[in-house]
Amino acid sequence: MQLSKLFNTQNPNMKYIWFMFLPILVVVAIQYAVVIGDVLILFVGNVVSGKELDKEASIEFIMNSSYNQPMNLAYMTLVQYLLYITVFGIWFYKAFCKDNKLIDISDSKSCFAYAKDKLLKVKTLFLIAGGYAAQLFVDGILTLVEPYFKEQFAQYGKMVDTITGVSSSWVLLFAVIVVAPIGEELLFRGVIQSYGLKNFAPVLAIGLQGLIFGLYHGNIIQGIYAFFMGVVLGFVAYKTGTILTSIVLHISVNGSLLLVPEVLYEGTGRTVTTTVVAGAVFAVMMWLVVREKKEKETKR
Repeated sequence: MQLSKLFNTQNPNMKYIWFMFLPILVVVAIQYAVVIGDVLILFVGNVVSGKELDKEASIEFIMNSSYNQPMNLAYMTLVQYLLYITVFGIWFYKAFCKDNKLIDISDSKSCFAYAKDKLLKVKTLFLIAGGYAAQLFVDGILTLVEPYFKEQFAQYGKMVDTITGVSSSWVLLFAVIVVAPIGEELLFRGVIQSYGLKNFAPVLAIGLQGLIFGLYHGNIIQGIYAFFMGVVLGFVAYKTGTILTSIVLHISVNGSLLLVPEVLYEGTGRTVTTTVVAGAVFAVMMWLVVREKKEKETKR
């Protein structure tokens, strides 16, 4: 492939390339702000309660306890993603959605009205079914490769147990299933991918944001399938012309984590069958979602 084909313009704008990665610095700043704010609240709480500032009341202890208490972790997660929605929602609106900078329409329809119309036309049910099938497919792949990467899966298992275990709270579930997908879609498919599309060919812009999405998750197991899902979510957002569709798909994927029957993965044969069927259903659902745009383009 010629290098020029990777760009959608003959004169790439370095500003837009820089803006693809700038949001990650903002993410780091938000995460540090949430942790520092949490530590200060716990520290002040100890002072106000009149407790002596012994070893257990030290900053180090408070930071450690903030991650070990399920409810505290839940509220930290919720606040973090609410900040994502606020910061990147404003950023996305100002940079791309305002004045219809993302969409090519001849009428005065607003960006939000356009997104609503697209969501109705692609049939939300396809997105929800596709999200559930994607979760079944990913779980099947992970089940098949787990015996070969036991150490890596141990860390991943702790993360899943934090969300789905008995110690999890409705606050954490709401944050992970609903709030996080909205915040992450505004960040990755909204801001990062949109800047990428200003310079790069769609395949490269979608691939880059998928890679950043995978690295963002940190854990190697989670990062690999996050890359895969990041590319899928980016493709859906690009093809439908709105991140509202990728938000619905993302919420469905995260929510399906609680609805996967373990019986589907009992034994290699059953696991392979589940994975193949789920993969096929997922592919069909995504084709039905993308087909809406193709049909519209054909009629023009």
